[in-house]
Amino acid sequence: MTPKEFITKELGCFIKKFPQVRVRYEFHEMSNAHFVEIVPNEVYNLNEDYISWEIDMWERFVKLFPEEGICFISDDALVGIENVELTLYGTDYAPVSTVRESITFDPITILLHQSVTKRTFDVTVTESKGESHTIETTQVPCEYSSQTYLLAA
Repeated sequence: MTPKEFITKELGCFIKKFPQVRVRYEFHEMSNAHFVEIVPNEVYNLNEDYISWEIDMWERFVKLFPEEGICFISDDALVGIENVELTLYGTDYAPVSTVRESITFDPITILLHQSVTKRTFDVTVTESKGESHTIETTQVPCEYSSQTYLLAA
């Protein structure tokens, strides 16, 4: 088994254990290092189960492939993933940050649930090229699940 095959297999199991995350993987050939990006930051920095998983994964990788490196990062790292080779989305992943004033959704990753609530919020769709230009503002009924992810109808 190659290092990439090992990492791919482990990340497949990881995403099932941590369905609230997105994982991206990249191999840097010049440095002979594998980079694994874990999002959201709250899991990467604060989740004890994740931290234990990372330590275990790192130890097993180093034993199997001592000539190669593996580095776990989050989206706020000084280095980032530039040439993504693998992206996995957990079934409960929602691209919402608790530390930003505005929230950017990737339309590909949004799963809309049919639900009826009495609460609404305004959504403004803007272009991301250069200056932001408002395209449309609308009200969307919403609710928050037990994991505090935004569910929109």
